[in-house]
Amino acid sequence: MSYCGENKFFSFRDGYCESLPDTPITSAAVSELGRVISRFFERFSVGCDSFGHNHILYAICCGISEGGKDAYVCENTDTPSFLFGLSLVSADCGIYVSGNADNVKLSFFSGNRFPLSSRIMTEIMNSAAPLPVKRTGKITSVSSFREIYINNIKCSLKNTVLPIPAAISCGSRSVRSLWHEFFSGNNDELVFQISDDGRKVNAYSSELGFISNEKLLLTFAYTLASAGETVFLPEDFHYGADLISDNRNIIRFDPEKIIPDEAAKQRFLWDPLYMCTHLAEDRQSFYKNIRAIPSLSSVKREVIISFTENIPEKRCIEEKNGRILISRSGKSRVTLTVQTFTAETASELCGYWTDRIRKGKF
Repeated sequence: MSYCGENKFFSFRDGYCESLPDTPITSAAVSELGRVISRFFERFSVGCDSFGHNHILYAICCGISEGGKDAYVCENTDTPSFLFGLSLVSADCGIYVSGNADNVKLSFFSGNRFPLSSRIMTEIMNSAAPLPVKRTGKITSVSSFREIYINNIKCSLKNTVLPIPAAISCGSRSVRSLWHEFFSGNNDELVFQISDDGRKVNAYSSELGFISNEKLLLTFAYTLASAGETVFLPEDFHYGADLISDNRNIIRFDPEKIIPDEAAKQRFLWDPLYMCTHLAEDRQSFYKNIRAIPSLSSVKREVIISFTENIPEKRCIEEKNGRILISRSGKSRVTLTVQTFTAETASELCGYWTDRIRKGKF
């Protein structure tokens, strides 16, 4: 995530903001943020991962309402169900509250379920709250879309006998129970490791070893492309995906700009549970497609620097044996991402570019 900046309460990145260290977050501060963001969208859906965040939830909804916009409130829900429900209430912005009392995190999504870009987050950060409006917006309470979400995935599967044999590893109780609706949870031959509030997944297979999140995404993309579909992938997705585009149609898009409708309709880009159920329902085909695509390796590292004047917002450097992505991730910090085809090369390039960045040679 690219660092956008901060105000007196929050640190902003593309897709989310979080409370600053040692800065208590008051309901008034969150309500003010709600009034600011009401300038940018018309209808909101706001959810949280526990009842302990209800005061934050309703504070931001009050701010949205004071800005004259409507908000749908979904208490105590998980992120996958929340994102699925955005289109059901016709929301063009979703806000999900998570974290703890010392580090409140608000994740922002557009109506197409992708995180808001750094451009929009920067505008929000630098904007002031609008003047009071004559007609306040409505705040409507809705139940979790969890059951609708579960049934929707079940209906999309082809005569699959549930639960699918696979183990689940996840720190979030609600997300873990969601995955147990589809997977047995007691099979060591295939294990899914879920993180980031259910928005990211890696896997481990006793037959194939570690399978990264990007390898799973590329496998699903390969499956669609093999069936003759045009596949859209983000611009910063591992460049190894281009190796299968010689005879299959893969199109890149820039998440910072307007996301094509075709890309927004590709559910596997925002719904890991949907993706993994469809991959695992035919394990033989799943493993066959995994073997058919190139090996991928990515290393990400936060680099602390002592200067700030030459920090790039984003930079991409192509090398013969890899691709280097550098983006600003803090006042004196950059994120270095190295994409290669072997772990050894990724590690070597990461060390080399970490040294260069610390010396300001980038």
